[in-house]
Amino acid sequence: FEEETGYTAKKMTRLIRIYPSLGYNLQYVDCYIATGIKKVKELNLDKEEFLTVEKMDFQKLMELIKMGKIIESRTVCTVLTYAAKKRLF
Repeated sequence: FEEETGYTAKKMTRLIRIYPSLGYNLQYVDCYIATGIKKVKELNLDKEEFLTVEKMDFQKLMELIKMGKIIESRTVCTVLTYAAKKRLF
């Protein structure tokens, strides 16, 4: 988490395991909820890495998904699973 975001978390809780390409391979992605986050360093990316970390309000995140502005499957699945478990819609 720290390497990819520059933040640490007091607690990491697994939310869901997804299989993005089931039927093609058995690779899975574990998606977590990080709480008690604190920025501890700037990102130090490899030359071929392009990553932007942006904190935003959860409702704004949901709106961006509804508008089709966020379409990456792992993100959409994780956010909607969180919202369903918290009964946010």
